[in-house]
Amino acid sequence: MLVSVIKRVRGMGDQPALLTLMLMAGLTVLLCLAFDPRWGTNDDVAMSMIAHGYGLAAYGSPHLVFSNVLWGYLVRAIPAINGVLGYSIATLVVLLVTGWAMLYFLLRLGAGYLPGLLVVALIIARPTLFPQFTMNAGLLTVAAIIGWQVYARFGGVGNLAAACLLAFFGCLIRDAEFLLVLGVALPLLPWRALRERRQMQIAFLLLGVAIASAAAFDRWSYSGPEWQHFLEFNSARKPYTDYGASEYLKQHPEIMARHGYSQNDIDLVSDWFFVDPQIADPKSLNAMLTELGPLPMQDGSVQSGFAAIKALNDPVLLPLILPALLLLVLVPGRSVALAWGLCLAALFAIGVMGRPGMLRVYVPVVSLLLVAPVVVGKCKEGVGQWVAVLTLLAACAGNAYIFIPHALISKQWIQQIQKDIHGLPTGAIVSWGQSFPFELAFPVLANDRNSRNIRLYGLDAFTFTPFSVATAEQTAGRGMIERLRTTAGIPIIASPKRLELLRVYCAKRLNGQLRVAMAYQTPSLTVQQVRCESSSGDFR
Repeated sequence: MLVSVIKRVRGMGDQPALLTLMLMAGLTVLLCLAFDPRWGTNDDVAMSMIAHGYGLAAYGSPHLVFSNVLWGYLVRAIPAINGVLGYSIATLVVLLVTGWAMLYFLLRLGAGYLPGLLVVALIIARPTLFPQFTMNAGLLTVAAIIGWQVYARFGGVGNLAAACLLAFFGCLIRDAEFLLVLGVALPLLPWRALRERRQMQIAFLLLGVAIASAAAFDRWSYSGPEWQHFLEFNSARKPYTDYGASEYLKQHPEIMARHGYSQNDIDLVSDWFFVDPQIADPKSLNAMLTELGPLPMQDGSVQSGFAAIKALNDPVLLPLILPALLLLVLVPGRSVALAWGLCLAALFAIGVMGRPGMLRVYVPVVSLLLVAPVVVGKCKEGVGQWVAVLTLLAACAGNAYIFIPHALISKQWIQQIQKDIHGLPTGAIVSWGQSFPFELAFPVLANDRNSRNIRLYGLDAFTFTPFSVATAEQTAGRGMIERLRTTAGIPIIASPKRLELLRVYCAKRLNGQLRVAMAYQTPSLTVQQVRCESSSGDFR
């Protein structure tokens, strides 16, 4: 029997597409069985909730906000398998296809099975255990770039079509990351083939039309009147919540005073508290930013740019960075060096804009730099090749040393939190920002239907979306501010720092005193009942 298995495996050497698929499927299944994949951030959990209508969402919708609406329609169309929802299935399929495409294309470029498998395992293993949609989009784009080089060297309409499809889905999932990776990869693209081959020109033209059409359809999908307030406020709040505008603004109290804002008000807005229209006013927020001036021109923005570059020495990135640098030495090339330069310039610009150290943005770009020497050249056989293989082995071991303990701890916490959430109070619970452990309560392979009955009144990016529980509660007259001023109050999951912001808000904006009582407590969750008692003692 063993002999027959060996013969079959050897026979697959003549079918690299099938063999690489089986290798990547085996790696994915092994990781999922050994650990419990957990979302890298709460964004994916929120989008799964939106797509399938639970948690933060009062009903399901394809309007995922962060991803193209076409991607939303696709994940909603995927049926649940053993209780695992379509968004999770789509995510794992994306990672499987990405790893498969990378390995197959690298083999076509002459990387060899062992180096190719080590490179792909190094890139894919952690995103499989801690998937995040921005990383997925970037890695799809990296795979597309390798595929275009394969077509440029060896032809094959299938290679070209597969690469363009990978790029298209990368853009659907996260267009900003797609453009970032594509921009860094400009020196690595097969420009000569694009100039000389009509097939590639037609494919790129069709890809451009498809991306533009998808973007236009996405924009049209949010053009209804029910989306206008969300779009207006979402644009105004981003500089405060995402780009650190509040820290610059607090250095100019005269600007805040002219618009009737205190430091606590600005802290509330930057910490996702949007339920009071007096402070969550897009016109006032935009006016203050206009007076402040462009964020990249503020004091400290250059230091933020350098901090973005320094973030490359994060332990999560080192297993990718170090072998990438070694391969740059072993396979020197002007195009790879230019890609490194573009990468550093892009990260510096991201830091100057106020978002340094976003590792989910970095991982695909650094992965591109890792495969770049193989994409444009080939490591010479002999000592150099063995040095590269040994370096990749060491990098894989280091990567495993970093993420395995993290994955094991996450698995323990997932079990604890999924047990604890079954005792949560009924009705809508205010979830302020990241105070609720979304990634642990609803892991990638979650299949507990009862946990999806929890209703979360989210104070987050989706507060004003038409499908949110927050919108449904506000429409029904049960908004957070209204309930905060009742005798019963409202249950809330929030950090002590956020409760202190709420205490000051209650005193300054509502002329009351915040009362806090314990509603539910477990080793992993604390729900408190809060109310703002007016000085007269009257409640609604």
